[in-house]
Amino acid sequence: MFVNVGSSQELSSYEKPVEKAIFSPILDDTVKLEIIIPVNLILSNYTDYPVIYLFDRQNGINYDYSLHSIDYLTSISAIPRSIIVGISLNNSVRGKWTNPNISGGKADDFITFLIDEFYPVLKEDYPVSSFNLMIGHSRTAIFSSYALSRNFDFFNGAIASSTADFDFGDKYQKLQFEEFLDTIATAPNDYYLYFSTGEKRYGDTHEPRVDIFNAYLLDQDLPANFHWKYYKENVGHFVIPGLTVNRALSEIFTNYRDVLWNCFKIVNDSTYADNVPWEKYLEQYRLVSENMGYPLRPDMLFFNSIASSYQNDYNNHFGDNKFKYALIVLLEAIKTYPNNYDLSSWIGEIYMTQGDSKNGMMYLDKTIELINNDESLSKQEKENVVKEVTQNIQEKK
Repeated sequence: MFVNVGSSQELSSYEKPVEKAIFSPILDDTVKLEIIIPVNLILSNYTDYPVIYLFDRQNGINYDYSLHSIDYLTSISAIPRSIIVGISLNNSVRGKWTNPNISGGKADDFITFLIDEFYPVLKEDYPVSSFNLMIGHSRTAIFSSYALSRNFDFFNGAIASSTADFDFGDKYQKLQFEEFLDTIATAPNDYYLYFSTGEKRYGDTHEPRVDIFNAYLLDQDLPANFHWKYYKENVGHFVIPGLTVNRALSEIFTNYRDVLWNCFKIVNDSTYADNVPWEKYLEQYRLVSENMGYPLRPDMLFFNSIASSYQNDYNNHFGDNKFKYALIVLLEAIKTYPNNYDLSSWIGEIYMTQGDSKNGMMYLDKTIELINNDESLSKQEKENVVKEVTQNIQEKK
């Protein structure tokens, strides 16, 4: 059962967090968390958002820093827009829920809660993908590594700041991790484990154990689809998350950035000057999807960037066709984002530029309708936007 209790966190690429309190039958306890969705998610038909599980919400400073790192990277298109799940683990449950059941804890039950109790409800309410990434620190870093190795059919990766050597030498977790490495070699998608530590002299007592874990991985013949990196910094235990999360996220989603740059190369290839090569673009997304393990599709960043490239025609490839090709891209975009008034306005402007007043006015009317139906805008904001849109389109006549 979900219970809303409200929240207030200012982010630029994400909506205001919505707090939840969920009773878990398997844990026989209530899990406190918040769900944060991308801005304007309800205005699109876009599906398959990655899910990022950000642990230790009770630690406000580190949690907020990691949350804003995700927001920053999303805002500059370094990582894809995601559904963020912030989870609180206070002192009364943090140790118990991150220690495996076989060792006297409830980590396996907590994993079951995330996969079998929480995720189905999340999927019912939001367009989530099958890509699930965990971000933890200290105890929750150890848990994240364990959860990845135990349930790699669900989790794709973990960013583990100030982790340890299989929970400080636990043989069961080591065997579990070895089984994970042995099994994933034949799996279709990639897995990610980015971990870190500070230094013992600055108070991070995990350093010796993480060094052992790093040495263990260096000594293994690892599967090609297992990606890992060890960050070691001369800082303390509570500083290390701020130096790990940003870089690890950026590296994990390198393929996401590559796909857009590859599409830019296609635009700039003059051999495609006589058409819009959709299959070439979609092939780039198919290739990245295979690596990431979930279907990645052209998003607003793609549509805006490619349409702008055609319309502005930076390399003089398209001549009189530049508006035609931009319009083709935007008409595809509005199928995915039918409630986006910026797209509708842009389409109207291009029609007007081409002398097609009928379609131009049709999209102007549609734009005004979308603006007036947008509950996120105040009455004054609606009036100002409608005025600006009307002026822009009228100038194109």
